[in-house]
Amino acid sequence: MNARLQKIMVLALAVMIGLTVLPSRSFAIGEAGTAYVAPEFGFYGTGQKAVESYFTFGASGGYFVMDGLSIGLEALAYSFNQRKIDRNTAAGNFLYTAVSNDGYSQNPWAFGANALIRYYPVRTDKAAFYIGTGIGGLFSGDRVPYYSDGHRGNYSNPTLPVDIGFTVAFSPSVSFELAGRYQRIGFDQAGLDGWGGHAGLRITF
Repeated sequence: MNARLQKIMVLALAVMIGLTVLPSRSFAIGEAGTAYVAPEFGFYGTGQKAVESYFTFGASGGYFVMDGLSIGLEALAYSFNQRKIDRNTAAGNFLYTAVSNDGYSQNPWAFGANALIRYYPVRTDKAAFYIGTGIGGLFSGDRVPYYSDGHRGNYSNPTLPVDIGFTVAFSPSVSFELAGRYQRIGFDQAGLDGWGGHAGLRITF
């Protein structure tokens, strides 16, 4: 595993352990006036051949403006398993190959952020179910994707996530969160449809 990724994961684990020892109080999940942070890791496949898959890690946070309704932010790092491409000018199209004549990196990293809104139609002291959406952006030093259906990808893309998830409480302040997500990356013809989800620990205070 990449040494930099190992260090980031160890740091994230240390932060999660530290947050679990914060003073807690009793409340139902999604109670108005409470806030949360959630380190998270995710994995996604795509509906396009240009990118096979990507994984994410980062954190989200939110504040319940009323019972069952939260607004928040999410910051993520992305690693794309992206196909290298060889331009076949004689045939007038683009072929996906294992070797690229232009030296393009197969695993570009990117940073993204989303503003989120989530509604909890079902919530108790022990568990809750939510649906949510948001809007944001993704920024990379490489084009994502490099090519898709003959169109060049971009260095920056708008993002639109749609989530269905649930949380299960371990204690009044710590719960496990698991979410399925569809995320559109880029709104043009070179954009991607990501299907997958993320998991993490939610710390409420």
